[in-house]
Parts: sequence; structure tokens; C-alpha cells
Amino acid sequence: MLELLVVVGILAALVALALPFYQDYVNQSKLTAAEADLQTFKKALAMYDQLETAMFNETNFLPLIGKYLQDFRTFPGQTQPLDPWANDYDFLADAGVIWSYGPNGNDDSAVSALTRNPSGDDIMVTWKPDFFLASARRINDTTLEIGFSRKVSTTTPLAIGHVTAPAGISVVQKISDTIFRLKFNAVLATTGTVTLSTGLSAQDGRQLVNSLRPTDPAAGPSSAHTISYQ
Repeated sequence: MLELLVVVGILAALVALALPFYQDYVNQSKLTAAEADLQTFKKALAMYDQLETAMFNETNFLPLIGKYLQDFRTFPGQTQPLDPWANDYDFLADAGVIWSYGPNGNDDSAVSALTRNPSGDDIMVTWKPDFFLASARRINDTTLEIGFSRKVSTTTPLAIGHVTAPAGISVVQKISDTIFRLKFNAVLATTGTVTLSTGLSAQDGRQLVNSLRPTDPAAGPSSAHTISYQ
């Protein structure tokens, strides 16, 4: 009997020593699974934006099922896949971010999604660049071609009034959803800058005024976006 009690005591001590390591292993496995899931969703959403006629601008993941994502539903009425902690994965189409609430189950990133940065123990990925004026080049003496990082909205497309500098635009010609040509009444300088005002939005609802400029992200969202051309 004494020997049995000694053996049981030793086993209990070993279990007590191993339990923290096991718990760490379980937690790390869940973190790894969440990160893998987010990468899968990132690829699916990026493919949707690239292949569909309009960018993804939904409130749930159901439109992705079949063509871009395997069916994740395990009960009637489920619209979002669940993370390893049994919470819905969350996303904002206009910000271009997907995230898990992490081990604590709290949505710590809700107020930070505009800046596309996670908060607390949330795990976040981005699947597309922010919406900004990406390129500008001089086609000829009176024409500039500008490009955007996302497809421009078809309901509020780029118009003459969106361009505040240089002045004197006569025509805005759409080349594609992301590329436009600006025709001016006067000869343009060989080099200069193009400045766009607010009011322009991408197909996913992201407004230029809410976007972060990649050249100066510390400055935060800007009321106008400027880029040089030559």
C-alpha cells in the first residue's frame, strides 16, 4: 500500500510539472491555427478582388464559399468561420483587414481597424493595400495618367472636381477601374504634382479621406492625396 501511494505521489508530481507545458502547447497550437486560417482567408479575398468585376464589399464570408473558400458552416445560420477559441473571425472590407479576437475573446482591434493595426492579443492580417493615389505620369503636353491602389467606385467615379491641382482639366477619361487619364486645357509642366481632394471612394467603400498614405503613414489619414509626376 505504501509503495502504491509513493507511485501515485510521483505520478501526481509529474502531471503537475507537465501541465503548464501542455497548456502552453495547446495555446500555441490555437495561435498557429488562427494564423493559418487568416492566411487562407487573405488569399481567398485577394483572389475575389482580382477576379470578380467588383471588389469584395460584403458583411459576411458566405459569397466566398465554393469558388474561393471551402464551406465552413457547421450549424444553420452560420455566416462567419469560427476561430480556435469559438469566436467569429471578424473583418472590415473597406479597411481590408481580417482578424481573430485572440485568446481573451475580446474585440480589442475594433477601434484600430481604420489604421489597420491589431490591438491587445488580436491577430490581424491585411489582404489589400490601402486606397491611395499610387502613380502619375505625363503622357503628352496636356495629358496625365494616374493610377490607384484599388478599383475606383462606379457610383462616385473620379471626376474633374476631385482634382485640385494642377487646375484646368477638361476631360477625365477612364482607362480601367484603377487607371484614369486627365486632359488639361493648357500645356503641363514637365514635372509637377497631382493633388486629389476628398469625395472619392473605392468599390469596397473605402474613402480617400480615410486612407493612409504609404509614403508617410505616421501622418495618418489625409484630406488630400498628392503624388509627383514626370
